[in-house]
Amino acid sequence: MLAKRIDGILAGFIRIVARIEISALVVAMIFIIASIALQTVTRYAFGRPITWVEEGATYAFIWITFVGASYGAKQGKLIKVELFSANFAEEGLRKIAILSHVIIFLGCGYLAWIAPAVISLESRSSTIALPIDVPRSWFYSVPLFYFAFVTAFASLARLFRLIVLKDLTPLIAPFPVEEQDIPLTAS
Repeated sequence: MLAKRIDGILAGFIRIVARIEISALVVAMIFIIASIALQTVTRYAFGRPITWVEEGATYAFIWITFVGASYGAKQGKLIKVELFSANFAEEGLRKIAILSHVIIFLGCGYLAWIAPAVISLESRSSTIALPIDVPRSWFYSVPLFYFAFVTAFASLARLFRLIVLKDLTPLIAPFPVEEQDIPLTAS
């Protein structure tokens, strides 16, 4: 009973983070599309390009990469090799998932642990073309720290579910089948 409650709290927190991530991803994509469209208009229609657009779009793309990877990790949709999984029963798959999440937790935990030192070093320089002075670490090291911290926490929550509850279901629902990259059969 207590284990189910803990799992519910962890899964609920991770679902909230995932919803925030999806919203941030949409906003960042809209920013990239709108700013590059505006840049195109100002450059070719008026001959006066906006200087900060490329740098801003690059930084938004970096955030999209790390936040998207964090969201994908919560769903179990990152790179995986399914060559051997067909040969294992559910208990074997659970053990492989446990090993995978231990490795993910250790790797991301280490990245989250060393990232503050890198952030302090990288904070010495700031952006070049943006209209406001922002430390570059906000666009390089902070997204890495975010990805590492959130993914380590999600892997720890997943390990709890795999070990204590012996449950293989992900903490947030994967994309529906029609949205996955599954080739459609010819009809």
